[in-house]
Amino acid sequence: MRAIVTEETLKEILKIEADSKGIWLSAVADNVSVPAITAFLRSKGIRKYDEQAVEEFAKQKYRMPQKIAERSDADEKDAVIAVKISKDSLSASVSVEAPFFTKPWPDKAAIEEALAQKNVVFGIDQNAIEKLLDLKLSDEEVVVAQGTPPQNGKSARIEELIDPDQKPDIDMDAQKIDHRARSFFTNVLQGQEIAVKHPATPGEDGTSVLGTPIKAVPGKDVPFPIGGGLNVSEDGLLLTAAIDGRLHKKDKKLSVLPELEVKGDVDFSIGNIDFTGSVKILGAVREGFRVVAAGNIMIKEMVEGAHVESANDIVIIGGVRGMNRGRIIAGGKVVAGFVDQAYVRSRADIEIKNSVFHSDVAAQYNVTVMGGQKSQIAGGKIQAGVAVICQTLGSEMGTKTEVIVGVPPEQAERRKELQAMIAQHNENIEKLEASLGFLKKQDLAGALDDGKRSIMVTATKSKFQLQSTLKAMTEELKEIDERLELTKSRGIVRVKGVCYPGVIITLRGFAYLVREAVKYASFVFDDGEIRLRSFDG
Repeated sequence: MRAIVTEETLKEILKIEADSKGIWLSAVADNVSVPAITAFLRSKGIRKYDEQAVEEFAKQKYRMPQKIAERSDADEKDAVIAVKISKDSLSASVSVEAPFFTKPWPDKAAIEEALAQKNVVFGIDQNAIEKLLDLKLSDEEVVVAQGTPPQNGKSARIEELIDPDQKPDIDMDAQKIDHRARSFFTNVLQGQEIAVKHPATPGEDGTSVLGTPIKAVPGKDVPFPIGGGLNVSEDGLLLTAAIDGRLHKKDKKLSVLPELEVKGDVDFSIGNIDFTGSVKILGAVREGFRVVAAGNIMIKEMVEGAHVESANDIVIIGGVRGMNRGRIIAGGKVVAGFVDQAYVRSRADIEIKNSVFHSDVAAQYNVTVMGGQKSQIAGGKIQAGVAVICQTLGSEMGTKTEVIVGVPPEQAERRKELQAMIAQHNENIEKLEASLGFLKKQDLAGALDDGKRSIMVTATKSKFQLQSTLKAMTEELKEIDERLELTKSRGIVRVKGVCYPGVIITLRGFAYLVREAVKYASFVFDDGEIRLRSFDG
């Protein structure tokens, strides 16, 4: 009896058989190469064979069985299964040294036993084992088990919600581009969210093919890179502004600065400023630019035809050259070296060292022009709630200069606005009452349809809303009138030097035209008229 084994390799089919005379090789296809034959023999575990016989067999056109080796029972051996585990223990492979000829190939149980002897118990791939056996892959490492690699944790990550260097978008397609709109800083408000921390993750442990856990490396924490003016939430994951100010980043650290300092001029290199804190400008504010701040504003040099506005104090060491377009508006006091052709408003006092020329100036309390070599008010209109004090008032040329004291200008303007609004509300209420009267008559007569009923409901609601608003405005007007009455009794104009003709002084609604130059004088309201007294009087 001959034992027959078939093997397909490199698209040729070879056949090998053995008897007592030896080992025989045959083929059922032509053009079988020597390398293909030798590979086939190795897969069958045949290591010792007649190389010359193999070469002669390959040259044959008509394949006849060719003896290629002697047969010896002693040469036959079982298959050898080798298990190799990777250094990281995340994979295990099996290689099979083929059995010699008649010895059987190992079965699935033999492979699994070999794995068990190496303690491979996790991630075994049954399909890979079956493929190894079906194809009788010899001397080839086949991965038959794979572990689960650990998933290392991710380190914490800081996400900035606001870019400290963000610049406003400029529409380059616009017909007219305002380059003053650019800005070199980022405003933030107290409580505004600045950055969030995405916390580190612990990772997920893996498992080796030996069934042992492989520890994951946890992610590292990253602290918030913070300076002053910032708060970290209790859970350590949110960064917010502790104050209003400028968001600043230096050396990768964030901070909120309550003061904005401009080391030069406010011009096209800086752009307009709208800041939530205080502003300090070491240069000038050039024509056409705006500086607006919630805190104090200090300008070392000049304001030239610009708009400067603060909710608190404004100090302009140089002065204001308004060019009939400059506006200075302060919620607190205004201090300046001089004011020329400008609009100035203060809810407190205005203090000018040198001169106020041809300007519209108004303060809630006092306007003082003193302390300089030429502390003079000439031209324009000066308004103060309590007093105007200066060295020189008017000019030798008789320049028309108007001084109004005793009625705070903003209160007077608000009073006028309220009076107009109250009159309009009363008129609207009268119209609504007339319409409602007509609709109610129709309702009593049973002639009111759904549409008119809806109109009546809406008109009634509008009337109540107008009456509520009217009441609030009337109370505000009454409070203003009471305050105005108090301030009228305190009005005074004091001139330490000369008051020239052409000056019109108004106290408590009464006007006084200065017709002759007077020195060291005070103008006060007494017994129904304006009287002239000494500066200290």
